[in-house]
Amino acid sequence: MNNAVFGKTMENVRDRVDVKLVTAWDGRYGAKVMIANFHSRSHRCSTDRAHHFFRLAARKRITSQCILDISKVCLYEFHHEYMVPMFNKNCKIMYTDTDSLIYRIECDDVYAAMKRDIARFDTSDYPANNAYGIPLANKKVLGLMKDENNGAIMTEFVGLRAKMYALRVDGKKDTKKAKGQSCIRSKLHQVYTVSEKKIALSPYDDKRYVVPDSTETLPWGHYRIPL
Repeated sequence: MNNAVFGKTMENVRDRVDVKLVTAWDGRYGAKVMIANFHSRSHRCSTDRAHHFFRLAARKRITSQCILDISKVCLYEFHHEYMVPMFNKNCKIMYTDTDSLIYRIECDDVYAAMKRDIARFDTSDYPANNAYGIPLANKKVLGLMKDENNGAIMTEFVGLRAKMYALRVDGKKDTKKAKGQSCIRSKLHQVYTVSEKKIALSPYDDKRYVVPDSTETLPWGHYRIPL
């Protein structure tokens, strides 16, 4: 539900079109084209006209911006006030998204830390008889972190840039993410697929600065980025 609210308030409706059908008997062809958000019209048959109008922006984009900002505050608090004091240099963020983090942690038993600080985690999806003895608690509690693998070990991770990564988890199917590869189009209510050539795997990242000869990245504006 929380992700749905963020997604719907973040939608860009300006690239959508409202279509209204007008017949010759109803008339008012000229009146329709005088509306401020009129885009174009097409002839369906000798008596019908389809008028296309730009969709007026009705989404409260400030709502999605607030959700985004609050989620970042929660992630920063979890990392800087919990993970860093506990593991120091033995934990490293491999990837982060709006509401998630992928860590590389070097320690004896990370699940022991989860059991000790169970109030910080939603463990309700763990198997009831999990090997780590983690209790099932805090189901759907807002603001808590959740192990998406439910105790399964992530053995490999490759992150090229934002929205492009692959990971391997023991006992599960490999996950591969690449934003913007699907291409479905529609014209005059006919839906079809388009075959396009795209650069699928690219290390170019316009959201982060990649440190030369390293896998480290820095946010744009960081003092360590050379001018």
